[in-house]
Amino acid sequence: MILLITNKDDVTVDYVVQELQKTNIPYYRLNTEDIPNIVSVDFDFDRDRFLLHDSVKNVTVDLSTVTSVYFRRPRITSLSYMKEALSETEHMYLQREAAQILEGIYKILEDRFWLNNVYRIREAENKLYQLRLAKRIGFTIPETVLSNDYTSVKKFLDENKCLCIIKPVRSGGMGERADKVIFTSRLDEAPDGDQIQAFPLYTQRLIEKQADLRIITIGDHIYCAKIDSQAEPDARVDWRRGSEHLRHSVHELPESIKQKCFEITHALGLNYSAIDLILTPDSKYVFLECNPNGQWAWLEERLGFPISHDIVNLLQSKGAKV
Repeated sequence: MILLITNKDDVTVDYVVQELQKTNIPYYRLNTEDIPNIVSVDFDFDRDRFLLHDSVKNVTVDLSTVTSVYFRRPRITSLSYMKEALSETEHMYLQREAAQILEGIYKILEDRFWLNNVYRIREAENKLYQLRLAKRIGFTIPETVLSNDYTSVKKFLDENKCLCIIKPVRSGGMGERADKVIFTSRLDEAPDGDQIQAFPLYTQRLIEKQADLRIITIGDHIYCAKIDSQAEPDARVDWRRGSEHLRHSVHELPESIKQKCFEITHALGLNYSAIDLILTPDSKYVFLECNPNGQWAWLEERLGFPISHDIVNLLQSKGAKV
């Protein structure tokens, strides 16, 4: 039994579901916002019985039968079916309770095979941790300063003639559904001292690009997409700002870079990763970040990478050994 942990709007998991439907592998897609209205919880700790019942699909899932877990994008219930009966304080309390029920499910399943383990994802998401690890592994990384000391920041910006970028330390998503995003942006002039001292600035030297690279590792498979980010002005600093028509092509990485991608993935305790590199005009590779739960469906669609197939194979083969 493969358990897919996500939400109703997650299109990426649809690809995995389609792949699973080609097989005889039993699976259940848990849209976590359905707990507890549509998916009821029946946990009996004396009997070690942990059941989820989906009233729409009329399916009961015994968590003891789950062999592997694909962790994607869980979402906490909005409690819309009972919101009018609740005060704001009660609503917040019950949402926190629902979040803790989910955490309990993760712990019940902690000895199964995960892609990726939720706690490893949370640890791996920190870009400061990633940078130190990438440097130790041997990646080239951008010159980087994180500081709210005005003298330190001003010195860094002056040395780089203000050819720098600023970016979030974790992810740029704001709000529950990440409908607002803070992109990596060019820093054209130094902020004033009060702004810098108010909150640490995470800044890096601006690296000239030939293209951006998105590398997907799954188990012992690796795929690399070259994204022609320099073709559009809006995409040159952060390719996600560009149009969906940015040209993508398959890129063959040197063996040494492939091995470093696998090494950082394993060092972060991950079975899957989405790594972002810069390809410089003189064909050097610069590490930017590792997304432990990064998107991949558009690469399968545009470049034919068999990512959903590899995910299902890994969940099946590793789960069978648990």
